[in-house]
Amino acid sequence: MKLPAPATTRRLAALVGGRAVYRGTLLVANVALLAAWGSPVYAGYAQAMGGAAVLALIASTGIEKCALKLIPRLRYTVPALVGVFVALAGLLLVAALAVLGGLLALGHNGPWPLAALAGLSQIGVGLNQVLVGLTRAIGKPARDVANQLVQSAALASCTGAALVLKITPVTFLALYVGAVAVLNLALLAGLRPDFRGLRRRTLKRAAVGTSLRMAVPDLAGGMTMSLMFLALSVAGAQAESTGLYMASTASSTLLNAFSYLLRILQPDVSRALHQRDLTAAYQRLSRWLRLLMLTGTPYVLALLVLALTVLRPHGDAGVVILYIACVPVIFAVGSANYVMENATREALHATAVGAALSLAVIGALAFVVVPWAGALGAVILIAFGELIHAGAILRWLGPQSRQLTGVEHAR
Repeated sequence: MKLPAPATTRRLAALVGGRAVYRGTLLVANVALLAAWGSPVYAGYAQAMGGAAVLALIASTGIEKCALKLIPRLRYTVPALVGVFVALAGLLLVAALAVLGGLLALGHNGPWPLAALAGLSQIGVGLNQVLVGLTRAIGKPARDVANQLVQSAALASCTGAALVLKITPVTFLALYVGAVAVLNLALLAGLRPDFRGLRRRTLKRAAVGTSLRMAVPDLAGGMTMSLMFLALSVAGAQAESTGLYMASTASSTLLNAFSYLLRILQPDVSRALHQRDLTAAYQRLSRWLRLLMLTGTPYVLALLVLALTVLRPHGDAGVVILYIACVPVIFAVGSANYVMENATREALHATAVGAALSLAVIGALAFVVVPWAGALGAVILIAFGELIHAGAILRWLGPQSRQLTGVEHAR
């Protein structure tokens, strides 16, 4: 099985271009759907989709990132690794469906048909992310590009049906879920996984353990967003879900493009950080995070004052502006997390603990701040959670950098 070649400009352009087409289509589709359905109906759709966002992360829990990290390092076991990753994806699919059943039982995301289809849509997209990641990891990036283009065409067609045929959100999601399911089956058939790797305990331990740790930051981010929508629903401010969902969709177009670029480069980064002295890298990261904490904390506090005084009267537009203003903080912490998760096992564990700590703190604050400040408060909490994650990484890096520096001086 062919390993991924070093990234070239042409291949980068094709992969990023395919993903950009899909993200751009998603953004335009949401604007068109708002126009087609009107604010009250779209608010229910946004509430269902936003509340189910965590399911996409459960369905893809760290597998893509783990594959792009381990396959370049364990080059002689690629077919067996793919089989392990596909089996793990199947288990996560079952787990995501179980969580969806729990969300439907709680009944916080509106009418159950819409909530169920929103959940299936997010699960399908999460599984699609795993499959295209594995496809790239084994050296077949063209299938990723084709997948994004077909998915964009399916989304555009469903949106066109909403505009022209006046289909409801339930019908829209049913059509889109079917299209994503067909794409996932085609990708799975192209992988041809070898399940004999499931007999190798060392391989399973490496794949499962690394996947779970690499999943924690993404899962924490998705759960934080879902908690914000849940808090809005509990507070009786469901109408504000439109602004928060539009803001997260708009900003995720840029953030996901950046994240996707990092995933393309990840095999090269993994090889570069494997079995080398990381003293200088840890020291640079420490300096970067100290600067982020010194400037980012007053910046987020200033945004909170701006939100409550200037942006609040502007409704959904104010929420979108505030979310975009928080993007630099999200970018910075995401970059630090990327370095940590591709370094040593200890660094990966440290950034996972930091993300979990962030989720715990924000989860405790959500049902206090969101009822008081609405969607604007939810955005500020998301940015504050990123700073908590950064602080936890910096706390681990401090003694680590000093220890490595001491070893270097001893030499």
